[in-house]
Amino acid sequence: MRYAAALTPPGNPRPRTFGVGRPLLILLFIVAAVWALYGYAQEAYLGHRLAQQVAELRNQNALIAQQNEGYRKDIQAINNGSADEEEARLNGYSKPNERVYLITEPPAPSPSPTPAP
Repeated sequence: MRYAAALTPPGNPRPRTFGVGRPLLILLFIVAAVWALYGYAQEAYLGHRLAQQVAELRNQNALIAQQNEGYRKDIQAINNGSADEEEARLNGYSKPNERVYLITEPPAPSPSPTPAP
C-alpha cells in the first residue's frame, strides 16, 4: 500500500488553491441586499403614488359633495315654490302693490354738435 505524502508540514494551515467561497458569499450578499433595497424602493414609490391618488379622490369627493348640497337647495326651493318666484322676478314680474326700482347705468352723453363756421 502506498502512503501519500503530506502536502504541508504539520502545524501549518493548508493553503487554499481556489479562493472562490468567500467572494461568492460576498457577491451573493450584495445581490440580496440590492434586491431587498429595490423591493423597498418599489414599495415606497407605490405607497407614494397611492397616497397621491387618495388625496385626489378626496378632493373630488369634496367637490361632488358641494355640488350635491347645491342640488339639494335647488330641489328644496322647487318643492316649496320659492324657485317660481325667483324665476318670475328674473323675468321682470313683481307682486301686486310692490314698488320696483330699476337700476340701470346712466346713458352716455350725446356728442355736442360742433358749430358751423
